Amino acid sequence: MTKQDILDAVRNLVREHESETGGVLDNEANLFEYICDATEAVVMDLMPFMPEQFLTSETVTLVKDQANYTLTNEYWMIYKVEKNVTDEAPQELEIIDPLQFQFYTNVGETEESPTAVYFLGSTIYFVKTPSTAKTAYARVWGVRPEATEMLVTGPQYMPRMAHRLIVYKACELVAISLEAETSKYEALYTKRFASVIKLWSQKFISQPRYVQAGLNLRRTVDARDSVFYDKDWS
Repeated sequence: MTKQDILDAVRNLVREHESETGGVLDNEANLFEYICDATEAVVMDLMPFMPEQFLTSETVTLVKDQANYTLTNEYWMIYKVEKNVTDEAPQELEIIDPLQFQFYTNVGETEESPTAVYFLGSTIYFVKTPSTAKTAYARVWGVRPEATEMLVTGPQYMPRMAHRLIVYKACELVAISLEAETSKYEALYTKRFASVIKLWSQKFISQPRYVQAGLNLRRTVDARDSVFYDKDWS
């Protein structure tokens, strides 16, 4: 769906069900804000099921005696960091908690080939500090955000069959702002989402899908209720 297709679909659906839409639907700039919000929400729902659609990467060249490097891409999630040396098999570097830095190196300590990294915002730090320069030493893999400022051609990364999810999510957000009933849009979204995931799981029909830990399992914060694991059961 193009940007205009999505705008028209949201207007048509909301006007069909809500009478007091005021200037929300007539003002394209206002309506587009809901669509941008909806697009990001849909991407966050889809990422655990189709991370390959949103993955991108960049290489980092090491500079002698410099530990930190600013990434050029924006990432919602970091998937992994690989050692990217020519004629060597890619090797995943350990991503450590920056607060655990003291257990991995001494102040001012260097080595030729760092084996761990940590992140502070958009900056990657190598542990230990590289002692020599190395071109394209590491490759950072991460999940890029769907374009907030959607192009005329529509969403850039998500598959076309998922575009309708943006429409239903935007309708839901408009309904919330109007204090109107949202259940109809939530039901449409849920039904479509289930269909998309079911079809996507069978996309590669000639062979089984690869099995690996999903992006949603790679996290530094555990939100599980401590009642299930942080107890002395003896």
